[in-house]
Amino acid sequence: MKKRAIALALGGIVASATIAFAAVTFDSATGTGFVGKGDVQLAFGWNNQALQRNAAGVTFSYDAQEEYKYDCTFTVEVGRDKVREPRTQTRGKSTTVLGTIAYDARVRNQITGFNLNGFGQVTTTGEAPVDGASCPGGQFNDGVISNVELTSSTGGLAVVYGGTSVPLPNTPSL
Repeated sequence: MKKRAIALALGGIVASATIAFAAVTFDSATGTGFVGKGDVQLAFGWNNQALQRNAAGVTFSYDAQEEYKYDCTFTVEVGRDKVREPRTQTRGKSTTVLGTIAYDARVRNQITGFNLNGFGQVTTTGEAPVDGASCPGGQFNDGVISNVELTSSTGGLAVVYGGTSVPLPNTPSL
């Protein structure tokens, strides 16, 4: 009976240690959330001492490939007919995510993780189509974009240290 109680207690400790490595919440609309210290340690193979030493150099980024679907409507001069061409367009987006180190108030300077405080500088490749804008590269000159829809966004949050970027698991914020 005593051995079973010890085994159950140890199993609970192991289970709670595993949970510590899934402490990432991130809202991709606002850039806010939290990354637990275990996720950063796992990403770079650090122990507590290495995390304490390197935490000030840890940053975060959000990288995504977005695909948009939209229509280009053109007026054809002969008969004034309208021609609608469905199109897709992709855009890459890389954004810094502002973070601050989180500490345990009960243990002096013991890092518990990183608070994510919103987006910083955004770098994009390509443009997102905009309703009402001119159609790019159409066979007619008067095309207008309509029905813009973001159909997919792939990528996610990454932790960065010393030029190395490691994707993180994400539990979406509610």
